[in-house]
Order: sequence, then structure tokens, then C-alpha cells
Amino acid sequence: MMPTEQTLQWVADFVIRHALCPFAAVPFKEGKVGAEVINSEDFEEAFYAALAQVQSLLDVAPDTLETTLLVFPGDLLSDFETFLDFVYTFEEALAETGADELIQLAHFHPNYCFEDVAEDDPGNLTNRAPLPVLQLLRTGSVAAVVAGYPDVALIPERNVARMRELFGN
Repeated sequence: MMPTEQTLQWVADFVIRHALCPFAAVPFKEGKVGAEVINSEDFEEAFYAALAQVQSLLDVAPDTLETTLLVFPGDLLSDFETFLDFVYTFEEALAETGADELIQLAHFHPNYCFEDVAEDDPGNLTNRAPLPVLQLLRTGSVAAVVAGYPDVALIPERNVARMRELFGN
């Protein structure tokens, strides 16, 4: 299975199925979720390829493409700490350019582990994906759906509890 297919299958079979993101199902069903592979094994090259995808998303109307999943199938970001470094550097670049006003990030990794949480804690499954993924979300769209959702701040806590309930050891 191709990395984009594998990632989109994970969104359908895990994220949407377990309602981890209550906002994911509608754009997914409407075909407004894109997935792009970043194949580079060079940190700087991958970084600039990911930045180019920010512009690509912004160049398309939200009613055509709502969000883009950047999939990193190679070894470059397979280490979780290296992946987090990449994410933080990317977030800094968005802030420095002002693009953070337009794009918000979410990130997922096969070895995702929350700080001060045991590696085998099922709660980590909320952010585990089959491959390293950086999700580009439109801040305007996020603000619109969040405004109409009660207790949005409780979503992460609810998700962790659900994963522990479903996959607890």
C-alpha cells in the first residue's frame, strides 16, 4: 500500500472510527483531505518541501481542499525525537513568516509518546499513525468548527480515556 493510501486508511479506520477528531469525518467524506508524500532523506530538503505544501494548501480554496497530511515514509523522521525537532522547527518557521495565522499544525508518529507518560500507555495511540505525519490545518476552518463545539478543550482528555478503555493493558 502506498504511504498516502496507508495514511488515509488510518484516518478512516482509526481516527474517524474512534471519533478522535470530531471534525475529521465531514471533510474526509467530502474528499477535502489531501495527502502528500515527502520522500527526502535530507532534513533541509524535507523542510522546504513541507513549506511548499503550506503554500500549495493556501493556493487552493477551502471548499476544494480543507487539510493536507504530509507523510514522511523514509528514515529521516522515523526517530520520534528527530520528528519533534522537525515539528518545532516547522512551527517556528510558520510563526516567523506569519503563516501561523493561516495554518495550524497537528502531528502524528508511530512512536508518539506524551511527556511523562509510559511508552506503552494506550493514551499515546491518540497521536500514533502508521508513518510520521504533519497535518496542515487552516486556522479559519479550525476556528469555525471549534466555535460550534462544546467543551473542545476536553477532546484530548476524552480521547486518552477512550484509548485506555479500548486498548488498556
